Amino acid sequence: MNPGVVRAIGSADLASHGVRAVDRGTALRATERTPGPVILLSMRGEATELAIDTVAAHPDHAVFAFVETAGLAAKERNGPWMPIASGLVVAPPGIVHSVRCAGSWHITAAYVPRAALGSFVAALPDTVRILAERRPLDRAMQAFVEQVLAVDDDATAIERYAMEHLIVEMSGAILLDRVDTASGQRSPHAALRDRAVAVIAQQCGDPALNPTLVAREVQSSLRQLQLVFAEAGNSVAGEIRHRRARLAKSLLTDSRFDVLSIEQISQRSGFHSPISLRRALEEDYGTTPRALRAHRGVEKRPDERETADR
Repeated sequence: MNPGVVRAIGSADLASHGVRAVDRGTALRATERTPGPVILLSMRGEATELAIDTVAAHPDHAVFAFVETAGLAAKERNGPWMPIASGLVVAPPGIVHSVRCAGSWHITAAYVPRAALGSFVAALPDTVRILAERRPLDRAMQAFVEQVLAVDDDATAIERYAMEHLIVEMSGAILLDRVDTASGQRSPHAALRDRAVAVIAQQCGDPALNPTLVAREVQSSLRQLQLVFAEAGNSVAGEIRHRRARLAKSLLTDSRFDVLSIEQISQRSGFHSPISLRRALEEDYGTTPRALRAHRGVEKRPDERETADR
């Protein structure tokens, strides 16, 4: 299967994503695109009862589902049917519900790896939330996903990476802005730290990012921000270095970026030199750029043989 292509799929493929019609005589149709670990789906139908279990199908993915229907009701396995509002369903743990859609319905869904969302909130919520009030960001995410699924051109590796990156960024921002803050369970210091971590995760590839700029982004004094991180046994500078190492590791282990030299990887990850990159990887992961690529069987480029392993 070419991951860069939009596919028309039927009931069997939808079942592999944890969605099936309760009436086995109902044929489901959808479009699918998998630009990477992120999975995108668009489903339409008429007056259907669906059995949804994304937890069994994709246990490592959160689900963001945009639901449009004339009437909607849901129930857990042995619970009663409850009317619910259409809107955005945010399900960090996944969805295990039966759903009744009245009239014509349309569901646009993004399955996003939970590991990729960890940089936005300290802990992913363990409950499903339905956001009936639509906001600009979630509308933009829905429009973007639908457009990606509407264009059936083959996507290049860089385009797939960009699609995946943008969807993760939007999903994480929705979690941080609409879900995590709505829980009311985070202390002011924890909420400030979460906002700072989100800024760092989003901007760590910029070599100019430093603790002062992070404090400015979250509208805090540097002293206050340093105190908040110290309470968690960390520092702002340490978090920046950790996020850069994490970004570099993801690039070094992704075959789409094998064309980049170690020096280019270090630049894209926000490091000022391959030596700084190597030190960060050794400290965080006990490995080197060369070892990460050698583990995948990628031969080191000639221009890396002197600089990557100093």
